[in-house]
Amino acid sequence: MFALLKHPRNGLSLSAVLLAASWTPPATAGGPVHGGRAAAMGTAFVGLADDLSAFAYNPAGLALLNPERQLYGGATLVAPATTYRNPAGQPESTELQIFAPPHLYYLPKAASPDWRFGIGVFAPFGVGGRKWSSHGLTRYASTESLIGTLAINPTLAGRLAPALHAGFGLDLMLVRSLSRLKADQSLLGAGDGNVKIQSSGAGLGFNAGLHYAPSPNWSIGAAYRSKIRVRLKGDLHLRDLAPPLQPIVGGSAFNSDISSPMTFPDIISLGIAFRLPRATLTFDAEQIRWSSFRNQELNLKREAPPVAADSSTPLDWRNIWTLRAGIEVPLSGATALRAGYAYVPSPIPEHTLSPAAPDGAMHHLSIGFGHKLRDGLALDVFYTAGIGRKRNVANAILSGAYDNTTHYAGVSIAQAF
Repeated sequence: MFALLKHPRNGLSLSAVLLAASWTPPATAGGPVHGGRAAAMGTAFVGLADDLSAFAYNPAGLALLNPERQLYGGATLVAPATTYRNPAGQPESTELQIFAPPHLYYLPKAASPDWRFGIGVFAPFGVGGRKWSSHGLTRYASTESLIGTLAINPTLAGRLAPALHAGFGLDLMLVRSLSRLKADQSLLGAGDGNVKIQSSGAGLGFNAGLHYAPSPNWSIGAAYRSKIRVRLKGDLHLRDLAPPLQPIVGGSAFNSDISSPMTFPDIISLGIAFRLPRATLTFDAEQIRWSSFRNQELNLKREAPPVAADSSTPLDWRNIWTLRAGIEVPLSGATALRAGYAYVPSPIPEHTLSPAAPDGAMHHLSIGFGHKLRDGLALDVFYTAGIGRKRNVANAILSGAYDNTTHYAGVSIAQAF
């Protein structure tokens, strides 16, 4: 977001801040944040879709539910952690942060035996980010990154044939983003500058799903969630600018309104579920089309070239396939144990990976249980350990090695009345 600067005395050029490193990408889709039961089963739920978290996984499943008025809600605690080592072996770790994306789904009492309409509120791309030391090794690429998403999802589901159900919903998605980093001004004879970008926006999309159960023993499902285009609007704040730059911007600080378009990816999900005498098994495959993140644009309402100017930087994210599996084993009429696994590759290529989004491939290992507290009231609890594969990168943002882990713990309460 700082343009290329020229040192006023010796003509040396420097990149004060790389635009790509000042942008906060969204948290990875498909994380276990949409309901305690599905999360405990590794989020392999598209072919099953038999509770209210079907809003997030496969809306066709809503037509399978009992006709009572139903409510399902809760939250997931998300604690991401990253350790970075520079090429010399010096380490830097993120500070502890805990995020709590909510989920809340509501179905009124059925007015028709074949159709259901309700509304869901959940975080389709989660909430997350990283916070690094403001004096550490990563400070010129990122000191803080945060993004949160929340979707309001009115949905209609119904029976098309005795074994075939379909669902369709609209997605109004709200987005909030924050980035902070330092600017290296040592060649200008000054200390670090401070950069802050905060923005928010909204976009509209849709989702649809099919569920086919030719036998009580097995079912298959397919779901699609469309791209959502969002124009983020907010503020750019530059502080503690070096004296040689101050005549350009009119002081040691600079502010401007900004806008930045972002296209969240479309998602294609396929799943199958088997209901055995003593267990339910689920398997999903999901393509997340992150190639919608081709470039990052930052448009300033007020420019001060060459310190701050409109810019566009390649991101070159790629599409990924996630693979998921889950199991549910009833222990009694009131309690069930659950477990699951998910493999989530990273969409970020080596040349655009940064401390703001240091994602590598992740293995998600999940466990949990459900318990009926009384008639019409149930509790779902889960824990997921996200274990990352060490990733070594060499790029123009910040070369080194990144190790990632993420801990998820969540609870959901189901009420039928």
